[in-house]
Amino acid sequence: MISIETIDSCTIFRVTGDVTANEIIVEATRYLAGKQTDTSLWDFSLAGSVKISTVEMKGIAESLKLFQTDGQSRKVALVGSKTINIGLGKLFAAFAQIAELPHTYKVFRNFDDAMHWLGG
Repeated sequence: MISIETIDSCTIFRVTGDVTANEIIVEATRYLAGKQTDTSLWDFSLAGSVKISTVEMKGIAESLKLFQTDGQSRKVALVGSKTINIGLGKLFAAFAQIAELPHTYKVFRNFDDAMHWLGG
């Protein structure tokens, strides 16, 4: 499950339980199609498992590329406490760079460090 909360100029996506690539794409595209905040944070620290393949990870990056941007580069933090979630986050950041997504993605092991990097 993915819950969404906006605090000041940051949208926080909290992932709990099991999550699939499709659920991530649905929430990410819904966010990108609407009004975006200055920063966003995807918190996977409470996720039970992330059911996603390497091909699906690349597909998420390619899907996000289809959205028009306002020309502003934003910061996106990815938080995971388990080794596999950190690895998946780093893999996604690499795919995002290859896909030339306009935002800067960085992976963290805890929420507080991510919020500090985002400036909040």
